[in-house]
Amino acid sequence: MTTRASEAAATAKPIEPSSLLKLVAGEFALRVADLWPAPHAEFLTAPASRRHLVCLAILLGADVSAHRDLFLTQRMRRLIGAVAPTAPEGLARALDRMGEVAWMAGDYRELLRLLADRQAAKVLRHAETIEVEAIRRMAALPAPMATSVGLAAALNAGAVDALREAYQAMRLRDGVTAAEAAAARWSRLPTVKALRIAVKDDLCPELPAPPHPGTARLRPLATKAALRDAARRYRNCVVDHTPHAASGWSALYEWVGGLGAVVEVSRDHVFGWRLDQARMADNAAVPQALREEIASELALMGMHVGRSGWELDRALAQIDGRTFPMLTLEQTIAQVFGDE
Repeated sequence: MTTRASEAAATAKPIEPSSLLKLVAGEFALRVADLWPAPHAEFLTAPASRRHLVCLAILLGADVSAHRDLFLTQRMRRLIGAVAPTAPEGLARALDRMGEVAWMAGDYRELLRLLADRQAAKVLRHAETIEVEAIRRMAALPAPMATSVGLAAALNAGAVDALREAYQAMRLRDGVTAAEAAAARWSRLPTVKALRIAVKDDLCPELPAPPHPGTARLRPLATKAALRDAARRYRNCVVDHTPHAASGWSALYEWVGGLGAVVEVSRDHVFGWRLDQARMADNAAVPQALREEIASELALMGMHVGRSGWELDRALAQIDGRTFPMLTLEQTIAQVFGDE
């Protein structure tokens, strides 16, 4: 009889969980159905925190059948001590904030990892809710940022992907040590705005030497730090030109006489280096008298002030009858200095 009973049990079909249980317990539904057969009412009506703990206990390999009744009645901290004795402190509080449906096994593991980290656990402890999407974003962050819970909560999935790609780009260009040091700095930043600025700055290499060392009145902004300082003082977006300067396609100078101005020159296939634009503080247009001084100084440096090679190409199209609207030379120069 014993042998026949054993054989029958071995060939018996597993208890099929209901559709509702599959929704609530996810990948753990089959094991839960073994513990609480259909209609699974005791499990389904239990608080979400206890249902999460059942799934965690199954994941951790605890003897859940031995604690079946205690899962629904025993105090949470004592129950955690029995079924997950190695779980980090703060798990009981976290379980109350994790939503109604079970997480996937990998998400539970990531939560335990974060709770074991002091800084991450502190952020999670003060979170009103703990969303599985935020935990997944944490797992996708570069390894040195693996406990940046606050930033991960503020970033969407696309931003996390871009951040990881930026980190990989730095590993490729600068090596593992430099990339990890940069990502460690990113992890300590207080806001996503500060993060964006820092990542963009780290991705951009230092500037090459300017095409001309400058003069007493027209001094090169030869480093990223100098461009950041100029952007602060002139209250403009000159720092956004850093990638162009870093690639060697443009260079920036500061006119230090009078009210001052930021001057950008760029490579030109005809003229070599050409004045691209000049602006005063708050992107104000440069006064007429100052335009002449800047143009004269640039001419002494071998920089062209006037129509670009590209504009000259368009003008030459008139030879075979094609016409394009062209600014006059005076209009071109006025536009460079900030006139509308």
